[in-house]
Amino acid sequence: MKLLKNKKFRIILIVAVFVIVAILSINRFSGVNIIRNIVTIPVSWIQKGIYNIDRYFTEKRFTRKQYQELLEENKNLRAENEQLREDNAAMSLLEDKNELLRQALLLKDIFEGYDIVGSNIMGSDPGNFVYRYKIDIGTRDKVKPDMPVVAANNALYGRVYSATYTTSVIVPIIDENAGISGWISKENGGHVNIKGDIRYKERGLCLIENVSDNVELVVGDVVETSGLGGIYPKGILVGVITEIFYDEITHERFGVLQPYVDFNSISTVFVMMEKTE
Repeated sequence: MKLLKNKKFRIILIVAVFVIVAILSINRFSGVNIIRNIVTIPVSWIQKGIYNIDRYFTEKRFTRKQYQELLEENKNLRAENEQLREDNAAMSLLEDKNELLRQALLLKDIFEGYDIVGSNIMGSDPGNFVYRYKIDIGTRDKVKPDMPVVAANNALYGRVYSATYTTSVIVPIIDENAGISGWISKENGGHVNIKGDIRYKERGLCLIENVSDNVELVVGDVVETSGLGGIYPKGILVGVITEIFYDEITHERFGVLQPYVDFNSISTVFVMMEKTE
């Protein structure tokens, strides 16, 4: 039974029957008429069987060839796909560099007295200061402490806190140790102080304090740097006032400032280096 299930055995059996019938057909006077009469399989059926056998092997060879071609085509497509991925990554990197250069040139047009150097944020400083971030340029790039740090579109990020040869740590404006002299950017505006506050930094906000009585403070006012204090030049955009409240004990007005910078998503910043003659 196992032999009958074997394809090769069945093929050999069919061929053997064909040979026997052929011999019997050629020699009509061979004395084996009794055997010939016993074999009643038509020659046309045998021919059809041989044709089917030949077609079977032809189709098998063709299918095998197709399979090899598909494997080769798949291999080539994978290689092309990988090359496209590499090309897209290189193109994306080039676009990022071009965008970085474009933003730097825009900032240079605004602040002609400064050189603008782009950098990438590497993550938070490994020390205890969660809200201090490390960037990938340092003293070899002429970075020094207290240099202003801005994001794209002239939005204030903070200042350089410290610098090593290859990296620097920057303090964002939401840090409690950050203090900025601001200006309400409207006709008859006025000076205000902007600082980080533990009550607001978790939400990425700053506190406005020391508001003079003659300064009109309105929700929606835009605040920029005043140029006082010796660190930040005048005209860097800081944020928008979202809330104003009055302290009944100190009789002072305060404001809450929403910075233009989203500190949770930004990955590129620019260090402003004042030109020296």
